[in-house]
Amino acid sequence: MAKRPMDIAREVLLWVISLFLAYVFLNQGYSKFSDTSGWARAFRVWHYPDWFRMLIGGIEMLSALLLLWPRVATVGAVMIICVMLGAMGTHLWFGPARHVTSEIVPLTLATVIAFMRYRRLRE
Repeated sequence: MAKRPMDIAREVLLWVISLFLAYVFLNQGYSKFSDTSGWARAFRVWHYPDWFRMLIGGIEMLSALLLLWPRVATVGAVMIICVMLGAMGTHLWFGPARHVTSEIVPLTLATVIAFMRYRRLRE
């Protein structure tokens, strides 16, 4: 059965969002493994241990890879949502609170992926 133009457009949009998030979170996750990165300094300021920074980096990289597999993309998106909510909480607690806005775009895009790919997870 031929796909309708709206179905094709929806799928293209989901792939564009997924590829963007995968790119961002693979890079950001990888950078959390460096002891000299800005992330290492930030996590120390926030009083988080090094293992936690590396755990978050690993979760970000894993979630990015899961986004590229439509059947489990919802799981990857939910992982990103959890990380972004934690980051927002960290910025609210330790400051600067104005940085909370930097998590809104990835949080929103991951939410779109989670809802739109949910049907595939149930298959």
